[in-house]
Amino acid sequence: MPTALVVHAHPDDEVFATGAATSVLSEQGWYVVLRVATAGMHGAADHLTASCGLLGIDEWDWLGTESQWIDDGGLNGPRTLAAAAPTDEVERTVREIEPDLILTVGRDGLTGHPDHIAISQAVQRALQHVHCRTLGARVRAQDVRAGEQLIQQLAPGKQVGSGHVKGCEDGTPLEELSGASEQRRRQALDEYYDGLGSKPLEELIGVHRASSDGLLLRAVFDATGWQHDRFEELSAWPSDAPSSR
Repeated sequence: MPTALVVHAHPDDEVFATGAATSVLSEQGWYVVLRVATAGMHGAADHLTASCGLLGIDEWDWLGTESQWIDDGGLNGPRTLAAAAPTDEVERTVREIEPDLILTVGRDGLTGHPDHIAISQAVQRALQHVHCRTLGARVRAQDVRAGEQLIQQLAPGKQVGSGHVKGCEDGTPLEELSGASEQRRRQALDEYYDGLGSKPLEELIGVHRASSDGLLLRAVFDATGWQHDRFEELSAWPSDAPSSR
């Protein structure tokens, strides 16, 4: 049975960044392992367990210890991932698990969050010492624009998202994993944010700020589909990675 290692900064990243991919891998017979670096802003270990059950993730644990790093909302304080990238912990985890494939976020951190970028960079640095095919989750600029338009129609004149979710431009080579359950990904998002996955977008305006990147990614999923994730290649090492669909 091939093994996929998923490495993320916060609980909920496994839904936003790789929720479709882990579901597809699980259905294809992969054993999926998640390592999360911080407890996030919500201290959501119970929610993370439930989310993993919905997304085909067989086991999860902390990348280091639960309190080793904190999420301070992107302020880059001294105990954040951005201040001390966990390269050693990532490398140790890869050596212990010996995965056939690693999934994380792309070079832009998917949303530009400094903790996300730090995780992506730590994984890339670890690959200098351990060889494994690695994919980083990305969204396309055209999909970000489609999500922004949905929110602008419901909240005209409001700032949409933080401005850090840019997406990659047309022509960027991306691999797509598709065919996941939309319902289960919506349910996993609801584990963290009441209704963010399941309620109509118009009901969420006002409950969530239009400038929320979580709301923007929800709109991106509505506009372009919940059943797939797209990835850039972070390594060129051969592996028995899944085929594109």
